[in-house]
Amino acid sequence: MTLRLKLILVLLGFGFLMLESMMWGNQYLLHNTMIKYVDKRDQLRLERLKNNIEVYMDEKGVFDTKDLNLDVWQRLLTASHRVDLTHTYIPMDILLKREYPKMLEIHPDEFESRVSLISKEGNVIIGPAPTKNGMDESIIVDREEVGQLGYNHRNELTEKTDIEFTKDQSMVFTWGAVLMTGLALLLLLPFASHFLTPIQRLTQGMRKLSQGKFSARLKHDRKDEFGQLQQDFNYLAASLEKSQQSRNQWIADISHELRTPLTILQGSLEAIKDGIRPANETNLQQIHEEVLWLNRLVDDLYQVTLNDIGGLNYKMNPVDFKRVVESSIAMVDDAIHEKGLQLSTRLPEDGVEINGDESRLQQMVTNLLWNSIAYTDAEIKAGEPGKIQISLTHSSNGIVFTIEDSAPSVDEEEIAHLFERLYRTEGSRNRRHGGAGLGLAIVQQIIDAHMGTISVTPSELGGLKVSVNLPV
Repeated sequence: MTLRLKLILVLLGFGFLMLESMMWGNQYLLHNTMIKYVDKRDQLRLERLKNNIEVYMDEKGVFDTKDLNLDVWQRLLTASHRVDLTHTYIPMDILLKREYPKMLEIHPDEFESRVSLISKEGNVIIGPAPTKNGMDESIIVDREEVGQLGYNHRNELTEKTDIEFTKDQSMVFTWGAVLMTGLALLLLLPFASHFLTPIQRLTQGMRKLSQGKFSARLKHDRKDEFGQLQQDFNYLAASLEKSQQSRNQWIADISHELRTPLTILQGSLEAIKDGIRPANETNLQQIHEEVLWLNRLVDDLYQVTLNDIGGLNYKMNPVDFKRVVESSIAMVDDAIHEKGLQLSTRLPEDGVEINGDESRLQQMVTNLLWNSIAYTDAEIKAGEPGKIQISLTHSSNGIVFTIEDSAPSVDEEEIAHLFERLYRTEGSRNRRHGGAGLGLAIVQQIIDAHMGTISVTPSELGGLKVSVNLPV
């Protein structure tokens, strides 16, 4: 069952429920309102009857309702339907001598069957016994209560005119409820479509993403929560597309990096096998160097990938970072002298303690040193060797480790890409000069794990200045 069909069924169910509620509410309110109206009308008649009895008893000198003549009671009761003797006076002799219709005596109206005459002692003289929630009126003659009138409320309509009026009004309300429900449904259907359309578009977009079509985008034409959802979908699609492109490029770059040493190894081994090249120490040393190069590349790839999946563990302990720097310098000292570079250091006299993983920090410093050695020319000009400067200082919230080197430098637009995996600045794809392009990516991962930052700017020496900020 589609969402559209479900929503239509929900709207129809809601419409019928609203219609039923309105019809029941109208019936209930109309019925109760009509009963209250009739009760109010009877209450006015009860007041007229009380006034008429008080006028009669005052004129005739009667001071107890139990002394009231039954025929007089019947005539006053009938007259109270329209006449109030306190407002429209009729001589009592004329009123009492007027012939009383026998039909009214045999068939009293609804009011007459509910009203009762009560003595001042509280005894019912004429009519039904008063109910608990009925109305009552005190009969006062000469400022004294001489009796009471009681009236029992209606529970339902009994007169034909009232019943017909209620039915007519109920019919009007019923058709009004039907019309209102129909209009509500007609208005709700396009309103539902207003919400279903973006959901359908989102569903189609998600289906395209599941099929690998990451170029799919949704039209951003709303400013409500659906608009935010459209924007989030487009951001997700763009991220997946970029991730796919990056993954494809990553695979292509890795394939190229692995193919270069494997091609050299294959060519060398086939030349020795065919007798073109002798299996002497020089040729074997070349093969050994290619194997070492391939091994370093695989190790770097493994470490980068392991960090991505969260499998690279860090053991944080207090570490003397000055000692880490000195140990890393000792590891590359031979390579510096072999290339003929000039190294200068500016380290504090005392130790510099931070919290970190000592082996990872040493790997970070060593990678930066090897990168500087590899990409620094042996001579700036004739007779002047290339330079590398190392410094370690305190900052307001940690330490700053800096490595500067002499020419060559890097274009400013390429500096932001130096920490990307397998990125290189030289035009050739051959990395025999500077490495596989993973050293700085590993450095970035280690610094991120230590909550630090790294920045690269042009150096006054002519090369690059790499600054690492680590918290204490």
